[in-house]
Amino acid sequence: MKTCISIGRIGYWRNVFLIGVMLALMPGARFTAMAADTNSYQNFDVALFVELADMRRMASDPQWMEESWNLISHYLKVDKVWLETYRDGQQTAEADVRKVKKFFTSKGIKTSGGLMCTSPGRPGDRLTGFDYGNPADRERFRKVVAYTAGLFDEIIFDDLFIFNSRSDFDQQAKGDLSWTDYRLKVMKEVGEDLVVKNAKSVNPKVNLIIKPPNWYEQYQFCGYNLEAQSKAFDMIYCGTETRDPDNTVMHLQQYQSYDIMRYYEHTKPGHFGGGWVDPGARQTLNRYTEQLEDTLFAKPKEITLWSYGNALETLRAADGTTNITSILYADAGDTFAKLDSFLGKLGQPYGVASYKPFASSGEMYLHNYVGMIGVPMDLYPYFPEERGTIFLTESAKFDPDLVSKIWKHLNADKTVVITSGLLKALQGKGIEKVVEVEDTGRKALVSQFTFRRFMDEEPANVYYSDSGILIPELAYGLVDSEEIIQGLYKENSRYPLLIQVRGLPRGKFFILTIPENFDDLYHLPPEVLSQIRRDLMDDIPVYLDSPAKICLFTYDNNTFIAKSYQPFPVRYNIVIKRAGAKLFNLQSGRELHGYVNGETTVFEVLQQPRTYNVYRFE
Repeated sequence: MKTCISIGRIGYWRNVFLIGVMLALMPGARFTAMAADTNSYQNFDVALFVELADMRRMASDPQWMEESWNLISHYLKVDKVWLETYRDGQQTAEADVRKVKKFFTSKGIKTSGGLMCTSPGRPGDRLTGFDYGNPADRERFRKVVAYTAGLFDEIIFDDLFIFNSRSDFDQQAKGDLSWTDYRLKVMKEVGEDLVVKNAKSVNPKVNLIIKPPNWYEQYQFCGYNLEAQSKAFDMIYCGTETRDPDNTVMHLQQYQSYDIMRYYEHTKPGHFGGGWVDPGARQTLNRYTEQLEDTLFAKPKEITLWSYGNALETLRAADGTTNITSILYADAGDTFAKLDSFLGKLGQPYGVASYKPFASSGEMYLHNYVGMIGVPMDLYPYFPEERGTIFLTESAKFDPDLVSKIWKHLNADKTVVITSGLLKALQGKGIEKVVEVEDTGRKALVSQFTFRRFMDEEPANVYYSDSGILIPELAYGLVDSEEIIQGLYKENSRYPLLIQVRGLPRGKFFILTIPENFDDLYHLPPEVLSQIRRDLMDDIPVYLDSPAKICLFTYDNNTFIAKSYQPFPVRYNIVIKRAGAKLFNLQSGRELHGYVNGETTVFEVLQQPRTYNVYRFE
């Protein structure tokens, strides 16, 4: 029996896919569709992380190591494996490390070291880092780093290189500092001395990589000092596992798998290694696929899959024999092959610049909600004064010179958009030098909206959301500022959703009102969302006239990706800001036909659920 598997977009074809996989797993089945040759993908490298338990199993069971690798390499073109030497107080024996390392080297695969810097902690207390305030723990950590540096020329510090201890040592050492300030201070020293100086004293050529997790708004609370550590370490890497946004604890939006990649690229340009995806807490197979896609849309050098054995399954046949199988690796291989076919045609990613200072938080993860309503985000750890439009959320309040930077940007004839959360945070702290708009502290529940396409135009038509949306009430001086978008309550009371400031000699200044529940951004009428896109995306030559959860990924060579996270087919418009523009689908080569509307060209498309399309316009 010869079976061909093609595991593409899940959507409508998920059931067909699962049936195909099960048929392929029948005794005697032979896989042919995704067989990988010895070459790498053209546009990115692939790495696998082998955790400690798998290291031990490989060393003790060479047959499992060989069979599992044969299956994985059938689906994936793997360039590197990270071999874990330490986790939760346990260390991989040197003989085991060398045995596994020799196996992969013989296959032409690069080997690097990996550390999960967690300790066993108290009973029932999971996810505990070393107590870097405790001399005994510091010495244990120093030895682990030195041990690994003696075995590898490259080491990645995975995920939980954290400092979340409140031991007696720490309570005394921190003094009057907050826990955040104390931990940032300690981890700066730990990175510089216990990691970099220590490792390079053992192996001067070792390449040291820090890989914080996906929760970038909250790094500082557990000691992740991205500013200091990105300078001390040779490279940085990031976790892009957003998992399911509705049914997991962190409630991360899908767009973050892309957005965090841009933040890291701007943090250490040229020394950003790539993104890291795991299958943890996946509710559906398409969420795993989407995380891989969104990570690669940012065009990284490398993508890592965690972990080697975690994505494998064992099936027992009636005769007692077992077979190793993997739907996840089959899916990843198909996904990688598809993206590799067009990533080289895309330019450099870019979007609406947004500024989140190091060790800052506020309106947590809002950038990704804005990305989910079709505004491409480009997140920076410094104020990107070279960019045109800058979008500022509450986290920007951590910059003490923010107001002066806003004025400088406006005087350079550029655009600044701030959120209502940042406005509230800056009240009484200098924002009055720019605009006198006040967060009154009152709330309004609105479900009707109207807007003007430009200042001085009368608002026209009323559009309805599918539920009431609670927003903060902003008060402003009429004519000094004007409402571009209004929320209506019972047709008479009007509340600003987007305000533009009048009287500026240069530049544009907007205030975007953010609902009390960020999810309500998804319930704004498509017409209102399109107006938000027009004002925020003045620098970008394309936008989508669509409902929420149709995301746009833009590149600097007139290419872009439109991706739907909607559970149903959606018909919407792609708008190119050029009369007579041409639009081509880069996957099919087909030209789309649109119509001229003033100074734009509009193309109507029908997009299937959980799919993406890649375009070029001219």
